[in-house]
Amino acid sequence: MRRLHLKLFYLRTRLKREAQGVTAKTLGVRPATMSHLEQGRSLPTLPMLLALCKHYDVTPSYLLDDERPIDPASRDRWSDRDSVVARGNWLEVPEGAMVTTHDGVRLVAVQPGARFYDASAQTQRITCPTAAAAKELEVGLQAASHKRDHELEEVLTRELMGQRKPRSKPVAKSVLKSAMAQMPG
Repeated sequence: MRRLHLKLFYLRTRLKREAQGVTAKTLGVRPATMSHLEQGRSLPTLPMLLALCKHYDVTPSYLLDDERPIDPASRDRWSDRDSVVARGNWLEVPEGAMVTTHDGVRLVAVQPGARFYDASAQTQRITCPTAAAAKELEVGLQAASHKRDHELEEVLTRELMGQRKPRSKPVAKSVLKSAMAQMPG
């Protein structure tokens, strides 16, 4: 993370083109905090890293990986983080989208919003006889994914709560209410 501070400075001054104070106010931190981050004198907390990613529309991988260039590539966009195709995924492309080079390599342009499937979903997708069936499968896959994610979140929350030591002092109602309001779902 030796380049994190340079990336933060670049994003603020070159891409967002905003004053340090404006960034600090937007993120809800002191200007000195932003200064320390940009000068490499401190590292962001995890919540701060998430806020920086959202504010600058970059992924944590971009910020934390010193091998990535300072100028973010399109794959480094926070807003596209769910659209990144990984090894083992299958990409849906329109007919005629594939071209073959003179040496026999096949190239396919990735289209914005193109659907992709993991190996299990790809097997199901092959059996869809119509576009309507494919759309129904996609909706079902998304719903199942959200359900699994929500269930896992609940399990992990229960596990974490079970590991907590009992408090000797009562929790203030405002603190409890604030914590409950921050929980998703």
